[in-house]
Amino acid sequence: MSVLTQILMQGAVDGQSLRDIKPPLEVPQTLFPYFIGGVVILGFIIASIWYWIQKRRQTLPTPVTLADDTPLAHEAAYEQLAAIEASDWLIRGDMETYHTQIAYVLREYIRARYRIPALELTTTALLHAMSSAQIREPYVARVQQLLTNCDRVKFATYQPEVSEASTRIADARWIVDETKSLDP
Repeated sequence: MSVLTQILMQGAVDGQSLRDIKPPLEVPQTLFPYFIGGVVILGFIIASIWYWIQKRRQTLPTPVTLADDTPLAHEAAYEQLAAIEASDWLIRGDMETYHTQIAYVLREYIRARYRIPALELTTTALLHAMSSAQIREPYVARVQQLLTNCDRVKFATYQPEVSEASTRIADARWIVDETKSLDP
């Protein structure tokens, strides 16, 4: 005989007889508990949306207004480039920091001058945005050359000679000089 047949032929466990199936659970006929549950869920959804809107409203950027004493973009770039030139990064041989700072100053200048989010963009995306903003090709090419050289030092561990590295400041100054008087 098979195992299943043996199980079916056995009697009740511990001398108890088999019991009948329980009847279905009686559900109350009032809708009040369902109404309360729906109101709680709807209140939670409305509170979540309200909280999200309030938080979003707080994080929206406030418009920046330039004060009379705020330096123009090119003046700020000149000051920052002079500070980089006065630093001892070249003397110490810290080429990565030196090139990172030059690239940052140039990107900050482009952001302030042309309203392009240069600090958040990759070099390729920045060059594309500059071309879309109808900035003249020689300036875009010079920015590309400078940022590519800085990226090589920052990411590819290229170590330029001191004379080659010092020309990066001159290139950045040339870009600022040539574009400061152009219409944005």
